[in-house]
Amino acid sequence: MNNASKFSLYVFLIILGCVVFVLLGFGIWTMYHGIEDDNYRDISYEQRKYMREVRQRMLNRMAVEARRPDMIVPIEELNY
Repeated sequence: MNNASKFSLYVFLIILGCVVFVLLGFGIWTMYHGIEDDNYRDISYEQRKYMREVRQRMLNRMAVEARRPDMIVPIEELNY
């Protein structure tokens, strides 16, 4: 093998080394500074209500398929 045929190997190893150093740097940064997740905010009341209704509709469908009418909860009776 001559040097021209090893060129792609050298490029690959350099790129791989760069990726490793970036990941090491990120790991060290998060170890000392942590991941700041202060941007998280709670969902709104309307969205929580909608998602609860969707979940209950799906549970009601499963209760119908399981032939368990005693497990069906009307959507209007949900506690939010």
